[in-house]
Amino acid sequence: ETYSSPLRAKGMEDFAQLVAEVTEPAKHGDGAKVREVLRDAKRTHFLWQASGTQQEGIDKCIDTCLAEAGAEQVLKGWAVTSVNEWGVDQERILLLTDKKVYRIKFDFDSKTVQSTKAVALSEILRVEYGSFKAAKTSLTTWVWKKEIEQSQGFRIYTKERDGNKSINEMARQQLAPVLGEAPPEVDFVREYRALNAEDEPWREEVFAQELAAAFMAASILSSVSFDVRPAAMDKEVPGGVFSMFYNSLGMGKYSAKA
Repeated sequence: ETYSSPLRAKGMEDFAQLVAEVTEPAKHGDGAKVREVLRDAKRTHFLWQASGTQQEGIDKCIDTCLAEAGAEQVLKGWAVTSVNEWGVDQERILLLTDKKVYRIKFDFDSKTVQSTKAVALSEILRVEYGSFKAAKTSLTTWVWKKEIEQSQGFRIYTKERDGNKSINEMARQQLAPVLGEAPPEVDFVREYRALNAEDEPWREEVFAQELAAAFMAASILSSVSFDVRPAAMDKEVPGGVFSMFYNSLGMGKYSAKA
């Protein structure tokens, strides 16, 4: 995927313009115009552009996952890094429509959809985007503090669990009765970052802002109210050193072609 630096240089001024350009047509139910702005064919906002291989995969995912023609309006698809409950990076395709968000495991070699998770926009509580803060209670995040805090991402909080329990969550729930405390409240959240942006962290900022604007528009189109806001997000790595080494080796990338 490719980005250009002008969006970063313009900063929040350009982000505000992008938000206006996608939310205004959304208020009039014009999903096609929202899709056109996010496509950014004329490079007005220097938004994320899929490579040929990625676009082929995105199109295949649309054909496979949105079989009922006209039932949903696709706003855009992205190749992303999805972070699971162990803190492991996984290569996925993310599709946003006016009704749902789809997280898809796609095999770029066989050109097939391996698995799909769809979440209705009505199930979203809030969306956060911005920089990460290394959790102070973890030795792993202390060791990798610099790398973590150079990164930016995007989190979707939902009413229901999107994935499995992490080892941190299970440990806290088991420890609470021993300490005579109530079980801790749990946020159900899924985290995303720009794919292959580890060496150029500014690209993650561009990606996170683009998704924020897209979800603002989707919220309006779907008549579903959820907050989309910038945040400094605490970062834990439940899988510890194992997950960090796994990520550093790129083992979650399903195909070198992407």
